[in-house]
Amino acid sequence: MAKIAVSKMVDRSPEAVWKFIFDPANAPKYDPDIISAKQTSDGPVAVGTTFEANRKKEGKVSFRTVEYDPGRKLTWVVTSPRVMEGSKESIILEDVGGKSRVTNEWDLKLGGFYRLMGPFVARSMKKTAGAQADNIKRILETEAPS
Repeated sequence: MAKIAVSKMVDRSPEAVWKFIFDPANAPKYDPDIISAKQTSDGPVAVGTTFEANRKKEGKVSFRTVEYDPGRKLTWVVTSPRVMEGSKESIILEDVGGKSRVTNEWDLKLGGFYRLMGPFVARSMKKTAGAQADNIKRILETEAPS
């Protein structure tokens, strides 16, 4: 329905960025819409791992990992709520001379009333993804040790 992509250079190694982004406890630090986030399945992260985020606007949002390349790419699909079911988010890290290009890509699949509001939802999500990228950069470059 709608595709969104936001990239940001972060002056930290891909390993450091990956470790920060994929610790669910850090999600509320870089995403102001997340109240809490957690892994809901047992074991290490792999294809099939499930997560849940409690978001201010949407409430509980559940995800299932569908692609996992440690340190480089993770893609998950929204499994609930129904209005976003099937939407995919990919987070891609590229090493650029010891720095990281962080790309957040969304392939939105909206249902119900949200389907009619697709362009507005996409614009809002792109703004949110940009804010997340800015926060990740700020936190890792200024608040975290090198």
